[in-house]
Amino acid sequence: MSSNNIDFKHPGELRIFQSLPGNFLLLSSDLVIIGASNLYLQTTGKERETVIGKFLFDVFPQSPEWLPHQDGGIKQSLELVLKTNEEHSIPAMRFDIPSSDGNVLEEKYWKTTNKPVINEDGEIQYIIHHTQDVTEEILKEKYLQEALQTERKATAKAHQLSEQMERLFHDIPAQIAIVSGEDLVYTYINPRYQMELFPGREVLGLPLLAALPEIFGQPIWHVLQQVYRTGKPHIETEMMVPLAEYKGGPPKEHYFNTVYHALRNESGQIDGLLSFKYEITKQVAARKKLEENEARLLEAHLDLKESYEELQAIHEELQTSNEELRATNEELKAAQESLNTLNAELELRIDERTKQLKDSFEEQQALNDELAATNEELNETQEVLKKILDGLTKSEQRFRNLVSDVKVGIILLMGEEMEVAIVNDDYGKLIGRSAEELEGEFLFKVIPEAEIHFRPIIDKVRLTGESLYLNDHPYFVYKGNEKIEGFLNLVYQPYVEPDNSITGVMVVCHDVTEQVIARKKLIESEERFRFMLNAIPQQVWTASPDGALNYVNEVVTGDFGYNVEEVVGHGWQKFIHPDDLPSCLKAWNSAIIEGHEYETEFRLLMKDGSYVWHIARALPFLQDDRVVQWLGTNTNIQLQKNNEQKKDEFLSIASHELKTPLTSIKAFNQIMRRMEAPDRLKVFINKSADHIYRLEKLINDLLDVTKITAGKMEYDMKPFDFTAMLADAVESVQLNSEKHQILFRYSEAVNFTGDKLRLEQVINNFLNNAIKYSPEATEVIVNSRIEGNSIVVSIQDFGIGIDESHLDKLFDRFYRVDNTAMRFEGLGLGLFISSEILKRHNGSFWIESEPGIGTIFYFRLPIEELKAEIVVSNDDRYYSDGSITIVYNQVGTRVDVDWTGFQDYDSVQAGCLRMLRILKNHKVNKVLNDNTHVRGTWSEAAEWVGKEWFPMMEAAGLRYFAWVYSPSSFSKMSADKSVEVKKDGIITRFFDNLEEANQWLNGIEDKF
Repeated sequence: MSSNNIDFKHPGELRIFQSLPGNFLLLSSDLVIIGASNLYLQTTGKERETVIGKFLFDVFPQSPEWLPHQDGGIKQSLELVLKTNEEHSIPAMRFDIPSSDGNVLEEKYWKTTNKPVINEDGEIQYIIHHTQDVTEEILKEKYLQEALQTERKATAKAHQLSEQMERLFHDIPAQIAIVSGEDLVYTYINPRYQMELFPGREVLGLPLLAALPEIFGQPIWHVLQQVYRTGKPHIETEMMVPLAEYKGGPPKEHYFNTVYHALRNESGQIDGLLSFKYEITKQVAARKKLEENEARLLEAHLDLKESYEELQAIHEELQTSNEELRATNEELKAAQESLNTLNAELELRIDERTKQLKDSFEEQQALNDELAATNEELNETQEVLKKILDGLTKSEQRFRNLVSDVKVGIILLMGEEMEVAIVNDDYGKLIGRSAEELEGEFLFKVIPEAEIHFRPIIDKVRLTGESLYLNDHPYFVYKGNEKIEGFLNLVYQPYVEPDNSITGVMVVCHDVTEQVIARKKLIESEERFRFMLNAIPQQVWTASPDGALNYVNEVVTGDFGYNVEEVVGHGWQKFIHPDDLPSCLKAWNSAIIEGHEYETEFRLLMKDGSYVWHIARALPFLQDDRVVQWLGTNTNIQLQKNNEQKKDEFLSIASHELKTPLTSIKAFNQIMRRMEAPDRLKVFINKSADHIYRLEKLINDLLDVTKITAGKMEYDMKPFDFTAMLADAVESVQLNSEKHQILFRYSEAVNFTGDKLRLEQVINNFLNNAIKYSPEATEVIVNSRIEGNSIVVSIQDFGIGIDESHLDKLFDRFYRVDNTAMRFEGLGLGLFISSEILKRHNGSFWIESEPGIGTIFYFRLPIEELKAEIVVSNDDRYYSDGSITIVYNQVGTRVDVDWTGFQDYDSVQAGCLRMLRILKNHKVNKVLNDNTHVRGTWSEAAEWVGKEWFPMMEAAGLRYFAWVYSPSSFSKMSADKSVEVKKDGIITRFFDNLEEANQWLNGIEDKF
């Protein structure tokens, strides 16, 4: 019963309609409900009695959710069907229905089709209204887009925070630098680093020793090497670094308070250092001057002490002399008379002693004068010391100003009670106070709620003298009833006095609240995103820009029987069938290199030990034209494969079943041909023999096709004499052809490794086609020759030829990646089978034909892989190998390219990427692409050239592309196809000769 004459008034037919497995309504031409499927009533929660015979929009009022851009909703769609008598569909529309408990409306989306049923008079008798629930697909897409949008916002926020950090480094009044790699190459320096250290030197981008050769062998160099090697931070005060004002100049001593910290990459490996330091050369010089003066003062005091000791010795000597004098006088008095004779001598002695005494007094006076001079020098030293102390007071004030200007929170806490000695406003803002409120106060009397968390940390630093670093540390304080909280990066450093005693702790606080919150939101977003991916009933995975697997959803772990970490650790190689792995890796590597969509099919090993077919698709996620992530799915297509296998099995079984009776029929036919029979009967017997032969060939072809599609075509690869095999095949076909003479021409004998019988089958197919499609001709020419490292065979007929439009169809079907069959009008299955055999031998196949003149079938077989000599100029002006020559044409300000011989995907891709590099290096916008010497076809690379390579060339500056055609028709079609699929702004022109292409490019130069 056709759909055009159904009379739905018959109860039996209505019951069939009601049982349809879908949401169906049967409407009259005035939109009255005549029938409804059981599933429709169940979905909408309606009873059949309440809808049958009612006007559609009385039962289902129009919803405000119907949008104008969706064809106005159901009513407008039905009006369009009634007006045009044609089927109309609405892609997706929201219409909420009651939930199972009837309390609320559930969000639902429907795909609707209204199909008219036309009666014999050409009028609409009924309208079949079909709705399909597509809520799951719509909501999944909606949630996916929301998640992706959230991800993009989080990424943008993280980028913004990164810029803020860079601006902070730029503005902070400290010297900050980042060096990367084992050579410690300068990758960042802030303005203060450049201004204070190297105003006349450029260091950015240079290795550390190239920028500062004077530090080699110095302690600073060994410190940096140790930090890079061990990852342990190095903190040092008053570190001396010898630096030259200009490269090659004499080094001078500079002193810094420094922090050197190792930087790690995503893998946790050290790949750089962060240098954070303040220069204190002037302060160190002042301190050294003070120490020098103190030493001089001490020396003066020692000299003075020696003078006093020497004076004391003289006084003691004088006292001894006086005592001796008194004793002598007493002795003289007692023996005056007896010593009168000695008076003269005694007077001389007295005069001499008097003179000595006088000299002692003069020496004492000199010592007194020296003491006075020493006192004056001491007074001068005290004046110098006073000036130094005044300078230190000013230095302390400058230090306070420096702390005040730094855009991070800084506070100096002294003693056990944590008295605030120095604090800046940035620290005060963190706890809701001003610097004036804090200075001179005990910190934990101001913010007692923080004492329990922070006093133990500060005490530990003060008592041990070891610095401490805390990242993303939470804190909270109260200002009245207001709670202030956030996250800080903290540096605790002991405050060391000149006598090496520790009297306080310096705390540096950097507010990272926004970064921590952003990171937490990013983690939450990632968790929501992964939850969504786990809800998708397919295998979902992500990979890093370099292609490394980094996430799989729960479907993958459930299928494989491993957890996420184990699957990521193993990678896909463990689960992909070994036979499918090479093609899969080739497609994946190509997608990674070019940044294009990835699609392939492979079998995956399930946890029960079975292999299941999946189709894999992945797209790159781009930011700033750079791949930052790959998102992929693996969809189970085992059912489709099973259906294809069943179809192939059916063909195989049918072919085998047909072959058995056909063998008997063929035997009976041969017996009849040997028997005596009337001439008229012999004609029929011979015709039947011809049809039996055709049927046998068809069955054999069907068997080969099923083997090819099932991957069970077997090949016996052995070395053999190719020329002899070709001669045997020609002779075999010649015996069955009475009209055509096959002329065999060959250049030389050659050995080849392959399946001799299968290649003979290829030649038989080509020869039989040549004879079949040249019924009026008498010759077929077979030519075999060696070209480079290939055997090239051509089979030429002089028949009806093939129109170019058919060649184009043949080209499209033959080279599509997902082809499972190849058909061409009049050629049957033989061409497909031949092409598959040639592919298995890494060969290629093409046709040159002209209607009414004839056709030449070509195929090429590579003898061996030969590495062509490569010639490259040092300045990248010239490149040449066996398949391409590229020259930078300085006179024409363009790139000239000459392609040579047979090309395939690999040679085309390699040559094109080399051409891209030379175009970039010389910054030209024109290319002369000469294909005059190209043979055969390169269609497997045509789509990559159009979709991938041309956009890369446009980005590199290409604007004008002159393409000289190859004489080969298939090469021309490859060129045309590559330009058809390209979507760029490059002006491309095709030419039949080199001279015209030159003229066009030169004209562009003159015109522009």
